[in-house]
Amino acid sequence: MYMDLIISRNPRSGEVLKEIPKSPIQSLPLVFERASRAQALWSKLSVKKRAQKLLQLREVLCRKVDELAAVIHEENGKPVIEAYICEILPAIELLTYFSGIAPSKLKDKNIKLRNPLLRYRKSTLTYWPLGTVAVISPWNYPFFLAFGDIAVAVLTGNAVVFKPSEFSSQVGLKIQELFDEAGFPTDLVQTLCGEGDLGAAIIDQKPAKIFFTGSVRTGKAIMKQASQNLTPVTLELGGKDAMIVLPDADLDYASSAALWGGYTNSGQACASVERLIVHESIAKRFAELLKEKLTHLTPGVDLGVVTMDKQKQIYEEHLLDAREKGAEFICGGIMSGDRTRMIPTLVGGAAIENTKIYNEETFGPVIAMTTFRTVQEAIQKANNSPYGLLASVITSNLSLGEEVARELHVGSVMINEVLFSAGLPETPWGGLKDSGIGRKHAEMGLYEFVNVRHINRPVMNFFSFKSLWWFPYSENQREFFRAWIRLYQGGWFEKLANTPHFLWCLVKFLKGEPRL
Repeated sequence: MYMDLIISRNPRSGEVLKEIPKSPIQSLPLVFERASRAQALWSKLSVKKRAQKLLQLREVLCRKVDELAAVIHEENGKPVIEAYICEILPAIELLTYFSGIAPSKLKDKNIKLRNPLLRYRKSTLTYWPLGTVAVISPWNYPFFLAFGDIAVAVLTGNAVVFKPSEFSSQVGLKIQELFDEAGFPTDLVQTLCGEGDLGAAIIDQKPAKIFFTGSVRTGKAIMKQASQNLTPVTLELGGKDAMIVLPDADLDYASSAALWGGYTNSGQACASVERLIVHESIAKRFAELLKEKLTHLTPGVDLGVVTMDKQKQIYEEHLLDAREKGAEFICGGIMSGDRTRMIPTLVGGAAIENTKIYNEETFGPVIAMTTFRTVQEAIQKANNSPYGLLASVITSNLSLGEEVARELHVGSVMINEVLFSAGLPETPWGGLKDSGIGRKHAEMGLYEFVNVRHINRPVMNFFSFKSLWWFPYSENQREFFRAWIRLYQGGWFEKLANTPHFLWCLVKFLKGEPRL
């Protein structure tokens, strides 16, 4: 009975919330055909009109926040307040920001050609939709991460085939409802429910681009499959994000930053603080403060549950490895009695840097802590990772904090803050190394959803003027281009000295052989 159904469960109780029919893979050609027809009409609207439609979507979203937060809470397990803070509010901000900037940022852009001999021509950049794109989203932030990609995709004139995680299919269907209720064209956004085989089949349909958020392993598989058709990808993958606490940091502030950065959404975020790199002079007091603050977090209010059972296996593997290698458990390190939660864990000690829990993405309410003596040592430790998504620096010296930030090999650095950079639509979001390819948000992210076309044309029609580099090649032509190259040589005195020879060569060349 269950083979053709997605079973949506409450991760706290295991209760079946809903049985959702799987989207048939054999229907995908028709899905993409309908999307193509819808996209062809939708893309004819001006960017301004599409932006106005995004504001209508915002109105629908604002009316449904409580209903949506309840579904996120039930299916994902995060506290309702985190659904507001980390999912719905950032989505509203994103709609507001992109609807405001898109009309100007997607206008044709003129490029001034620097060389005076080419000023009779002009260059223009134009932007046009990709077509039908695929959005494949994760379960940890099931609303915001998917919704943001879909919203920007349609704003830029694309159609979307959307596959939510099989662990958050109800949230995915709620996203579909929002676009339908806001009056977007039928088939412009189509939500398909299924597992990994459906995602692979979507890629085989050759979408114009794939936007994937999820694990490194799946991201690499998607990239390999997409390469068969040279399908471009934007990948937002994992992280093992470091927080450097410099010796001048306010320890109350720093420990509170680590508390929220490491344990919000039960640590199930690629941008979570998973590594603490604390100056040795303050490490003991810092750990004491963080441990004490952890005792005040209330399960079900501050702390959600572990959404996926297979994550529990990763936690146990990492914890066992840490124990076997002699790491020090400052607090936590066990599952709750009902196994729905991982007790918030802080682990350190001299052996910590050789453990899986320090080097591999745990994706749970676990922080591994080490120490440093010099700033350069802290930077080296932070950069010594296969990931490069986000890092934080906590310090009273903002100038020093920025110096450190400029040496960290990550996509974003937050000074005296943690994690929430991913929710800022004005700033680019994405990582290096195993953390992904491409950027979301900001003007940079907007251009991930469009093709860029360069058009070069004469300022006026000069059909009688043929370009200087056209056939036939001649000795006069060679001398002219050689004189042109010499104008780049040396300082201004030398350039001025070479100018008369250049002008003489130009005149001689223009009086010579006509262009073919």
